[in-house]
Amino acid sequence: MSANQTKRRISRRQMLQIMAQGTAVTGLSMLTAACGGSPTAPPSTPQGGTQAPAQATGMVTLSFFTPGAVGKEREMYLSFINDFQKENPNIKVNVSFEAWADYMTKLPTILAGGTVPDVIHQHMSIVQDYAARGALLDLTPLMKRDSVAPDDYIPALFDAFSNGGKTYALPKDSAAWGMYYNKAMFDAAGIPYPKDNWTMDDFRNYAIELTLDKNNNPASSSKFDPNNIKQWGFAWLEPTPRESEAPRGFVKAFGGDWYNAAYTETLITDPKVQAYFQLMADLRCKLHGVPTAAQATSQGDLFRTGLVAMAHNFHQMDFFARQENVKFPYDVTFLPSGPGGQFVPVGASGWAIPAKAPNPDLSWKLVRFLTSKAAQTTIGQQGRWGVSQKDSIDTIIPKDPISGFKKVHCDPLQAGKSDRTVITFKFPAKQSQIKQAYIDEFDAVWTCGSSDIAGAAARVKAKVDPLLKA
Repeated sequence: MSANQTKRRISRRQMLQIMAQGTAVTGLSMLTAACGGSPTAPPSTPQGGTQAPAQATGMVTLSFFTPGAVGKEREMYLSFINDFQKENPNIKVNVSFEAWADYMTKLPTILAGGTVPDVIHQHMSIVQDYAARGALLDLTPLMKRDSVAPDDYIPALFDAFSNGGKTYALPKDSAAWGMYYNKAMFDAAGIPYPKDNWTMDDFRNYAIELTLDKNNNPASSSKFDPNNIKQWGFAWLEPTPRESEAPRGFVKAFGGDWYNAAYTETLITDPKVQAYFQLMADLRCKLHGVPTAAQATSQGDLFRTGLVAMAHNFHQMDFFARQENVKFPYDVTFLPSGPGGQFVPVGASGWAIPAKAPNPDLSWKLVRFLTSKAAQTTIGQQGRWGVSQKDSIDTIIPKDPISGFKKVHCDPLQAGKSDRTVITFKFPAKQSQIKQAYIDEFDAVWTCGSSDIAGAAARVKAKVDPLLKA
């Protein structure tokens, strides 16, 4: 994939912003009415197994609806479909690819209509929303019937796609987050590279010392000119649980969390969570260690263009850095530790079957094929995407990896290979409305127009708790 293609891709941030808009909310509301309650499963046999629905003899056509970027991603999935059809000559698969944003706006309408796809893509940020509205098939009976165990995959990911003993998607990829750092910037500042057990205090100090003005004064200096910054210490991390799973690694390190275990209450008024919010607000608005939105606009990826010393990301950062031939040395380590511990947040997308899919048993056959070890190994070998099968995890490792790559992006996902704690994040149902509450109340804090973190948190809690309890 070329750099230009990369720039044209729609980011997860843009995807989730669209989910917060009225179109998506309206579409999901239509979906609730159309699905009419809880998901349906294939009928059970008298012995308790799962019986495939009656199929017409001859050729059966499956509809596969998914986002996919033009180029390498679409070509890879078309290759998978060709292989699947060769193994199953009585099945034809019609694939419909969409851009990320188009997919998110079209999916609710399509599922609410009369022609429902057989297999669809679900990101972990939206799967609970669709499941709660009765739009997704529970895959648990099919998994039990065919001896598909969650332990065949990265176990942490199943929590994000499951709820109440039901599984709504099989994970198809993975993303283990770490902290990338520009070794040249650390060397020039005379600062040692982050150790694997570095702390939040280290992170704060590095972000300040590695922020330089045009005269090479660090942000800690009385001579520092905040109006003429040439280099920042850290790329912005959206601190609230609205954009990705990554911030949970930071808030858990502080000893807090987003929700209680039952997901009936938000915990953001906890002083530990607010201490984390305060650090992020200070780094941007007081300490100048993080660029503002205006400063970052039209700059591309701030880490790969050499504008920041540190950036949180998963292995895609290394993939694109190689594609773009970055000129500086870099490496990756774990996210910083804190009083609550040190964590590796993991995210994923998955394949799901709509509750009203016309061919659920054959749909399941396709889902199993796409998440098989053979398919996962092929995905991993591309280097761009992670994998969900445990036995295929190391296939994402480049031929000449940076020293921290395997340690951060692979070992934590394999039992016994790392002492770091892997966590995921179950985005709750009504995430689009929850996200909007954070936008309404916290954006003034992150744009440095307000310092009232406690007030913003209290107002979000007043809006979000009723959504969670409902």
